[in-house]
Amino acid sequence: MNSDKKKQRCIIYGGGGFIGSHLCEKLLELGYDVTVFDKLNFSKKNISHILDRINVIEGDFNNEFDLMNSLKGIDYVYHLVSSTLPASSNDNPEYDAETNLISSLKLFKECVNLKIKKIVFLSSGGTVYGIPDEIPVNENYYSNPVCSYGIIKRTIEEYLYLFNFLYGQKYFVFRLSNPYGERQNPNAAQGAIAVFLNKVINDQKIEIWGDGEVVRDYIYIKDAVEVLAGSLKIEADEKVFNLSYGQGYSLNQIIETIKNITDKKINLEYQKSRKLDVPVNILNNEKVKKTFNWSPRTNLEDGIKKTFEHFSEEKNL
Repeated sequence: MNSDKKKQRCIIYGGGGFIGSHLCEKLLELGYDVTVFDKLNFSKKNISHILDRINVIEGDFNNEFDLMNSLKGIDYVYHLVSSTLPASSNDNPEYDAETNLISSLKLFKECVNLKIKKIVFLSSGGTVYGIPDEIPVNENYYSNPVCSYGIIKRTIEEYLYLFNFLYGQKYFVFRLSNPYGERQNPNAAQGAIAVFLNKVINDQKIEIWGDGEVVRDYIYIKDAVEVLAGSLKIEADEKVFNLSYGQGYSLNQIIETIKNITDKKINLEYQKSRKLDVPVNILNNEKVKKTFNWSPRTNLEDGIKKTFEHFSEEKNL
């Protein structure tokens, strides 16, 4: 019984999702006591295999009382919540600010009051840099984000700096590149690898905006959560990190890799390009590698293979 009392307690806001479920697994493996906070009646599918090992709170991230109650007895906070997507955030920037920025500030204020040991915030490596004129992009590069989603993420980062400056609140920010892997939602509006694999498995047409030469930096989810989970025990002067594979692949290269792995004919259709699609985004990951003594272990081919096997199993269940 005593050993349980000594366990450090983490809460993951947005923990029922794709990234959160993998982070749960890693934190459990490292011996933490894990609580997942997610919206009312959220799907437990991603965490169904670990439900008996974690605590689950259903609540509203925009409700101060839900936040206050969820933080009782917690040591570390992971903030993975976003109520908007990059592609649609410009349609309603006021909603983006109200539900993401204001709620985050209330959370941080409460963390200061309760002396939370560290906040780990998941930012966006794909949107905070806007359209970069240098590749790979390092953390000091400052540009104008071209979507509300990126503006809000950047602003939340800056408020964390302020809360650290004013109150000494410890934190890390991870600007994640494009994560992919098992349990990613293949029907979502983002996550090219999962969407493409799902369409190939189900013999559906793949639609690509533009000529397929948009380049992104894809990181396998289990590599990413290694850093997120490991960051609790590390102290560093630097607070903001790109979390990425560090290499870029075009959508056409992704399609080619999927074709080789699945050995299936792919039905492709190219659509008119969209203004919000940044042409190239590759993140320099030297700082995260050095600070956390880490390197991504899973190359694109192996990662896509594991994801494909997962989706194939799901279909056959």
